Amino acid sequence: MSRIFDVDTNLWRTFKSVSETRSITRSSAALCKTPPAISMQIKKLEELLDLQLFVRGDHGFRLTPIGEEVLMTAEKILTMNDNLFRLKDKVNAYELRLGLPDDYSLFFLHDIIRSLNSMEPTIHLNVTCKTSLLLMTDIEHGNLDMAIIATPEGQLVANSEHIRYEALSWIGEEELMQPGQPLPLVHFPEGCICREISVNALRMAGIEARVSFTSDSNFSVFNAINAGAGIGVSERSLIPKKTPVIDSSLLPELPRIEMSTVANYERIPKHTLSQVSAKIKACINASCDQLVSNRQHSEPLMRQSLF
Repeated sequence: MSRIFDVDTNLWRTFKSVSETRSITRSSAALCKTPPAISMQIKKLEELLDLQLFVRGDHGFRLTPIGEEVLMTAEKILTMNDNLFRLKDKVNAYELRLGLPDDYSLFFLHDIIRSLNSMEPTIHLNVTCKTSLLLMTDIEHGNLDMAIIATPEGQLVANSEHIRYEALSWIGEEELMQPGQPLPLVHFPEGCICREISVNALRMAGIEARVSFTSDSNFSVFNAINAGAGIGVSERSLIPKKTPVIDSSLLPELPRIEMSTVANYERIPKHTLSQVSAKIKACINASCDQLVSNRQHSEPLMRQSLF
């Protein structure tokens, strides 16, 4: 029966270090050990293997031919050992494929990133910006792990968690509402819940309208509205300070929407995604409340500047 023995990985590391430095002294500094400890470990390894691994010459320690072969095996053993311990980091870290509408990215993503940075397990974000309808399709097809979406109040979505309800407002220049003329609209592409709600509300009210400007960029949409390209619809909390809110009986009332997270549990455990969802909810609620407060404090100044 062949002899069975175990070799401490510390011996393999010391052996590898001496083979690279060719010096007990330099290896002792690299491994934070005393020279006698390095010498003792090399001697112990040679005794365990019953092999001479080094010869000492004018240029320091040199591997013997059998020592060269042992080094190749030692490197494989150390690589496998290190890879084994990297599995712990792999288990404790996830790539989260997160989707959200572009306007939500502008207002919420900064705080969401900061919040998720403190999570255990570690979360690495891969962010996609699309309309809510496209995000829900990506969740269904397994292309995303979680999405932040907006849906009409009362619509049921599988694997979703409520964040908040948001009132919608018409925004833009009221002078654009001209009798006998189609109402110009500025919107995100089809699949945007605000676009869907506003178009349906106007149709039900018998008001002729046309989409005159479309972009998937929040920056472009609000610039177009502020430039007079048309009117739009936005969550009340997310209306920029300089964008006028239209309060007119000529326009139909708009229903509330529901902000939610929706998840696909195929890649990441449910309890981890629930943690992520809770952090996202806290970030969005705090951000919306702060945005509303900022707008309310700025409104007296805005009105004052008009006169």
